Amino acid sequence: MIINKLDKLIGQYMRVLIPLLIIFLCDDGYAQNSEIKIFEKETNKPVSFATVSLKGIKSQAIQNGITTDNGLISLQITEASEISVSSIGYKMIVDTIYPGESGTYYLTVDVFNLEQVVVTATRTEKALKDAPVITQVVTARQMKAAGFETVQAVLETEIPGIEFQRHGTSTDVNIQGLEGRNVLLLIDGERLAGETRGNIDYARLNTTGIERIEIVKGASSALYGSGAMGAVINIITKKSNEKFFANATIKFGSYNQINYPDLNSNDEYYSFKNNLDRPNLNLNALFGFNAGNFGSKTTFNARSTDAYQLSDRDSLIKKFIEYDTIIYGSPSVTGIEGSVDYTIKQKFTYKPNKRLEFEVLGSYYTFEKFDFYREDKKHDFYDDISFGVKARYETKNNNSLLFSIHTDRYNKYDYKEVLDKKDRNYSNRIVNPKLTTNFRLSDKHNFIAGAEFLDESLLADVFVEDTLTTKKHSTFILFVQDDYRISKEISMLVGIRGEYNAAFKSHLSPKLSMMYKPKVFTFRLNYASGYRSPSLKELYYDWDHLGMFMIKGNENLKPETNNYYSASVEFTKSRYNMSLNAYINNFKNKIEGQWESNQTIYRYQNISSSSLKGIDYLMRIKLLDKLMLRGGYSFVNDKNRQEGVRLSSVSPHTANWQLEYRFVKTNYQLTANLSGKYIGAKDFNVFDEIEINGETIEAYYRQHYDGYSIWRLSISQQFYGSARIVLGVENLFNYTANMVTFNTSVSPGRSFFISLNLEFDKLYKHFNKS
Repeated sequence: MIINKLDKLIGQYMRVLIPLLIIFLCDDGYAQNSEIKIFEKETNKPVSFATVSLKGIKSQAIQNGITTDNGLISLQITEASEISVSSIGYKMIVDTIYPGESGTYYLTVDVFNLEQVVVTATRTEKALKDAPVITQVVTARQMKAAGFETVQAVLETEIPGIEFQRHGTSTDVNIQGLEGRNVLLLIDGERLAGETRGNIDYARLNTTGIERIEIVKGASSALYGSGAMGAVINIITKKSNEKFFANATIKFGSYNQINYPDLNSNDEYYSFKNNLDRPNLNLNALFGFNAGNFGSKTTFNARSTDAYQLSDRDSLIKKFIEYDTIIYGSPSVTGIEGSVDYTIKQKFTYKPNKRLEFEVLGSYYTFEKFDFYREDKKHDFYDDISFGVKARYETKNNNSLLFSIHTDRYNKYDYKEVLDKKDRNYSNRIVNPKLTTNFRLSDKHNFIAGAEFLDESLLADVFVEDTLTTKKHSTFILFVQDDYRISKEISMLVGIRGEYNAAFKSHLSPKLSMMYKPKVFTFRLNYASGYRSPSLKELYYDWDHLGMFMIKGNENLKPETNNYYSASVEFTKSRYNMSLNAYINNFKNKIEGQWESNQTIYRYQNISSSSLKGIDYLMRIKLLDKLMLRGGYSFVNDKNRQEGVRLSSVSPHTANWQLEYRFVKTNYQLTANLSGKYIGAKDFNVFDEIEINGETIEAYYRQHYDGYSIWRLSISQQFYGSARIVLGVENLFNYTANMVTFNTSVSPGRSFFISLNLEFDKLYKHFNKS
């Protein structure tokens, strides 16, 4: 009896063990290798470094792989599996494959970018079509084909509702009626140090090595904390898998204005004049390698621009309606500085095994601005040094743990030209360690949780007159988010972020998003609470502005908060992709500067409440197989009023549009792009002083600016997938403002450019195969 039971038990074990032994010892015989080939449908060329994923239908086991230079990958398939093939810029393919079966798949270009993987809206990877908040994406292909060299130029051309305005000697951004201090700009998820009126130095942001730019409008404080009340712009850099890669670009633009055409080296002011007439030239290079577990990537950028002057054709007219008084100003001349900047970035990666990866990166940047003021014998000089370390670990079931620490120091100097000496007057440093985990509790719940510490210090001479003084503050952060897939058509995102600042105590920022996708429509509802603690300048400013007035901080300021609500509908079918988003943004304790003491003091204050409302409309239409129309319109109603007087200088109406023609053959590609942006008319009131019957009175005068549009044309030709030449015209119809102020364009008029890009590794592979 016992022997019979033992024999039966041994038999059961043998029936299990023998197949396992066969798999282990005779792997190739039991689970045959399947060869998968991936090609581009338009050109029939192999797609290298495409991601191929297998998911067992019964076991749910997952394996991933990357195609070779020839678009091939060999996978071991032990059961019927779901195969998905994806690559940046192409539509994803999903199919079923069986053991021993091979397959050939043809990827088609994703003209709407809906299959593009994005991370900003949720801090996890999602296809654009599945993002719970409308996310706009600009890809490297679009940037290269149009010949863009700066991120500012990309955003101005591609995204409606974004205005860049010149203020003094720097640039301010405005998105949906909110200024730079409410817009968080990131590079690979990391903050940037240095600001002027809440704006970072946009000259730092060139397009070298960028894979895509993601823009999420609306409050995102639950994920990104202070400063993300209005929008998040995340610049994602490219990850290269090639054994060796190298490319370089040179771009030359026509002069805006030659100020000293007969300059010679014997001129007493040769250096000063030469700096104003530097060429509009951009040089960048990117190169690196991957050898075994180790990788390296180096990027370099050098850029110079020429200075020019704009003369008003009209003069400022101040209409003080309440006092029936008009004051006529005089036309003036505005000088736009020339510049030169250099950036070098280095990244090292080390992957000891398929689950663990380390990354070390650093950058150095310098920027000089050359103005027209010869008498002071000095100009502005800036530099920045950043450093970061990341470690990422992935478990067998695709859970992950990410640790990173990022530090960035941005400095400003007065460069004394005669003494060849720099005097530092500003230094902003941030240190930001983070620990983030992403884990699945089930197929329906994907959690992300994290902790971070943000330490900021500011050394400046604006706190105590003519004395460099340091101010600091620190914030501790915890956040958690659940991405809940209720059904195939319905998903929900719930998150909350807690912050503790020694000066402002604790604050919670929740968010809730719902998405419903019935067939060709996608409906999204979104609520998010925003939060921004006062900046160090807003708290401690005590600065004499050129003897004209004082700018003062306020140590009693409270953090400003907002509640953001949006509802959107998106339609996608065949040749059409359109979306309409309506939003309300209600602020409490918003921080604004206000005049005091007969306009002799400009002090930061909390105002009781403020409200923004608006709509965004986006469209992408494939008119013909080779012709694409993209565009958008943004309306914002800014209720920034005081005693019924409109103070906001935001244009209520903005729009942009692009008509793109794309012709593709095996070794040739032509892209022609005609784009335009429209900044609508605006009316607002400005606080000033007038003299009535010998008495100085404070009052508002009415200000009006007409709407205008600026057009751009570029023609790109690519050969052998590795050499590209772009010809273009900026400001095609030669628009210039009648009067140059903070609220107008500072374009000098029509200009021309040519750029050449060579990807040496691809060029070598092409001709080496031939």
